[in-house]
Amino acid sequence: MQTNKHKCTDRIAKIARGVLNGREILRHEALFLLQFPLEQLQIGELLYWANRIRLARFGPEIALCAIASVRTGRCSEDCRFCAQSSHFNTHLEPQNTGTDQLLTAAERACSAGAGCFGLVSSGRGPTDDDIECLAPVITSLSRIGRIQCAASLGCLTYEQAHRLYDLGLRRYHHNLETSRRFFPNVVTTHTYDDRLDTVNAAHRAGLRVCCGGIIGLGESVEDRVDLAFALRDLDVDSIPLNFLTPVPGTPFADREPVPALTALRTIAMFRFVLPDRHITIAGGREKCLHSLQSWIFSAGASGIMIGNYLTTSGRDIQQDLQMLHDLNLPLRDFS
Repeated sequence: MQTNKHKCTDRIAKIARGVLNGREILRHEALFLLQFPLEQLQIGELLYWANRIRLARFGPEIALCAIASVRTGRCSEDCRFCAQSSHFNTHLEPQNTGTDQLLTAAERACSAGAGCFGLVSSGRGPTDDDIECLAPVITSLSRIGRIQCAASLGCLTYEQAHRLYDLGLRRYHHNLETSRRFFPNVVTTHTYDDRLDTVNAAHRAGLRVCCGGIIGLGESVEDRVDLAFALRDLDVDSIPLNFLTPVPGTPFADREPVPALTALRTIAMFRFVLPDRHITIAGGREKCLHSLQSWIFSAGASGIMIGNYLTTSGRDIQQDLQMLHDLNLPLRDFS
């Protein structure tokens, strides 16, 4: 008679083989990956299959990306996790970053092996003047061609997205953050549909889209699965996954960090649901994964964000590069 442990092992293997053979997994199967009792199965069994799925689609190469803040703070939106919101007293000093500083940051990222560099600005969305101010950076990076320029500027109209494309931008980043059901618990100053509209506008303008979310906002495992399936339906090509770093002064300051094994299971579930999309692990990995950061690749991640984030510090870039070297994982061109 099969034990519960063996039943779990067999079920995960069956789901994984289906994915490797081109079958899309079902919602109840994705939930199972997050809900089976860990005492019935070592986490390595799940990661073994997630890694096989990653290798089948992307090989061993890992893509690196980096970001820089164009405008920090004074944001009109009330995203309850964010240090930049003007609704909360987080003692963040607002600042703007000049063109030369952004180009220098892009050059550092390129030298470290990053294939994509993102320009990130606070606020609901850019004005047309904001976009023109970024034109020298976008056009310079697109002409150099050694690193792909991306932007994360908030909500866009189709006309703005098309203007960014004309300037040379080829990738836009705009997260859903969480499931449609849980979204009103996270943001109230704009809607889930506003975010979908921006993703669709970017697509229509010819931009490739990075779209992901944050794990650990207080959402359920069902919300995590629903986010993964929403991203599958959107047909975005790159999924950045963040893990909440609680910020003092925000409503989510008291959220508990995501446990390391929960984070790894979540990455693996996203890989099962989204076998052919880049999954990049970004903010918060240092806080929740600690010494298990190198396991994210076995869990299915095909990329990492290097350097600092917007308002929190990342890991030293050389540590990440050493990690990849020790794992014999080559760098990938993000294009």
